[in-house]
Amino acid sequence: MRFSMKRERPLKNSKTFLISFPAQKKYLQIAREFVREICRIHAIEEEMAEDLIYIVGEAASNVVKHAYPDMAEDKAVVEIALKLEPHLFTMTITDFGKGFDEKKYHELNFEDIKSKVKNRHKGGLGLFMIDRLADKLTISIDPYHKNELTVVKKI
Repeated sequence: MRFSMKRERPLKNSKTFLISFPAQKKYLQIAREFVREICRIHAIEEEMAEDLIYIVGEAASNVVKHAYPDMAEDKAVVEIALKLEPHLFTMTITDFGKGFDEKKYHELNFEDIKSKVKNRHKGGLGLFMIDRLADKLTISIDPYHKNELTVVKKI
């Protein structure tokens, strides 16, 4: 799918979009399609849209895989909020699960990354990639209350 049309008029006001779905693998495509459709409607350039779709897919996948190991399936949810402003796209992925040790992510260094790639280690680079694609990444962890990953991209 291509997003080649340009926005005719700059966005004058902010717009917010919200979605919530069960934290199950079978629903991950909903997250990607949600972002894809908002990007299409608002004529976000293709490369930018693909970055945003990758980010939401990776973040939602992390929630599904890791956030709710000891919680009933019917209580496990992923929430995604998108906010479009004239020159910013903000995406917040929220869960209410166990959270994670943010220090482990910040301790990841270039040698760790090289080793993971060289040994074809599956997983472990998603947050690193999200950080590289984002203009700003904020992580807020409050286990079993509210965990948020917020990405800001200039558009």
